[in-house]
Amino acid sequence: MNSLRLSLEGITKKFPGVLALKNVDFDLREGEIHGLVGKNGAGKSTLISVLSGRLRPDSGKMVLMGHAIEGDIDPKKARELGIVVVSQDPEFVGEFSIAENLFLGNYPEWSIGGISTVRRVK
Repeated sequence: MNSLRLSLEGITKKFPGVLALKNVDFDLREGEIHGLVGKNGAGKSTLISVLSGRLRPDSGKMVLMGHAIEGDIDPKKARELGIVVVSQDPEFVGEFSIAENLFLGNYPEWSIGGISTVRRVK
């Protein structure tokens, strides 16, 4: 059985006039791949925005590898915790490789401070 890596518990998010998420529980286990499917307005993007730190939930908690994430999570903290989201919108740089586009704005760095990138060969 794969170990539990990330758990969202009781996540609720409200916008003026809209209850986007109501007590959502969502678990991710090591080695799993998930797809969120639903009608427009079902809360898929809102859930991912909470997961990635783009939105703050009104209630609920996130547990990463058995430890509750304390305080507000922002996109930078999410990346530091290993949470990376690839947007559904095709915002990419055509001259960059797939790997470069995935790490855009968050390139792995060498210990001496340079950026470690892999350029595609033409």
